[in-house]
Amino acid sequence: MDTVARVHWGTGNRGVVVSKTRRVMLMAAALGATLSLVAVGCGNSDSSGSSTTEKSNGSDTTNSSGSVVSITGVPGVTDTEIRVGGVASTTNPLGGTQGSAFDGAQAYFDKVNDEEGGVHGRKIVLVSKRDDKLSSNADEVKGLLEQDNVFAVVPVAVLLFTGADQLVEQNVPTFGWNINDEWGGTAEQPRLNMFGQAGSYLGIGTATKNTPYLVNKAGRHKVGLLAYNVPQSAGCLDGYVASFDKYGDEADASVVFKDASLSFGTTDLSVQVQKMKEAGVDVVATCMDNNGVVTVAKELKKQNLDAIQLLPNSYDQSTMDEFGDLFEGSYAYISETPLEADPEPDAMAEFKAAMEKADTAINENSYVGWINATQFVQGLKDAGPQFDRQKVIDAINKQTDYKADGLVAGIDWTTAHTEPGPDNCFALLEIKDSKFVPQTEEKGKYFTCIENAGMSLEPTFK
Repeated sequence: MDTVARVHWGTGNRGVVVSKTRRVMLMAAALGATLSLVAVGCGNSDSSGSSTTEKSNGSDTTNSSGSVVSITGVPGVTDTEIRVGGVASTTNPLGGTQGSAFDGAQAYFDKVNDEEGGVHGRKIVLVSKRDDKLSSNADEVKGLLEQDNVFAVVPVAVLLFTGADQLVEQNVPTFGWNINDEWGGTAEQPRLNMFGQAGSYLGIGTATKNTPYLVNKAGRHKVGLLAYNVPQSAGCLDGYVASFDKYGDEADASVVFKDASLSFGTTDLSVQVQKMKEAGVDVVATCMDNNGVVTVAKELKKQNLDAIQLLPNSYDQSTMDEFGDLFEGSYAYISETPLEADPEPDAMAEFKAAMEKADTAINENSYVGWINATQFVQGLKDAGPQFDRQKVIDAINKQTDYKADGLVAGIDWTTAHTEPGPDNCFALLEIKDSKFVPQTEEKGKYFTCIENAGMSLEPTFK
């Protein structure tokens, strides 16, 4: 799977993927390996928009007498509250910030509760913030449904999504960081209740244009690929290979070295980098976690190999603060409007202000948690005062260009569960002086979009 490509990192009309799969890989790879390295107990958890249908009748919260519409028989709903809960791999061996998703979602719910009195006369309450510790996702999802009495699951930011089937079977509106293949369905069995920040279809293993396009843009030609020796990571590498087999001529680039035999956590890549140097590699794409790409960067520098990296899993300023000199000229790509956008959408300014007010971290996971919460709230509003789970799901699945007030490229939920959109859209950033610098052709247009059909790598921008 092309880490970049089928990761649903930005969808033009529910496009394709970009960095997700990669993450899926990265993390999943690390997951698979990690599960055998780390004995993590299952135990009980810590419980502690905008679209084409945007701006719906969300303010119509009461009946003709002016009182809140009473709803009975709907899990997690009282006359004063809408209960939601989430699950994240807060405790994980990769040093990831998945737990920050709770902060972003909480901040948006606080904003809606304070400024609008909630939705349909009810406050949204994040009643449960479960930590699956990487290996107990199914148990924590079960706890959300059987113990926490939630109406919807918001947010999900996990490395292994083994509890996904429970949410599908019980038709629970679910919103989260779509880096796991379990988010997507098929035409025969669509997962219509699953809503990621960039659609829910991943299409793992499919050749896509993102990586060939990016290599061509960077003026590089010889590609080196590295992956761990677990199925998820090796599958990611296979996607890279398929992408260059199909689109390499268009990009004037080809794979000249690949190795999918690495052990998770390896700290010695001297042999691999030496072989890449001998092959003339000038750009490296990996199916590895963040620690892995730092290891690669250190060895590239040690051996004086002038090669950049493609970093779909390293949109993290703290990493650049520490190691940015190792990644000068490398590229990251994401599915959201970059946090470095200038001018920035009003919704982004609101997000940053809310996070600062709450004294919580601004990072990709908190950002995606905020976006997940906006999608949920918009669905609630569109469903109307007499809402239930199915009405919220149906309302979202009528949206054809959901943009979260400019924070994502646009999702067509009428197709986003089962197929890529006509375009694959992603925000591209180059690392310069240890900072992420958005790459734009026109001011205010942060998404690079490549048509999925045909062979052309010519982009458009939005």
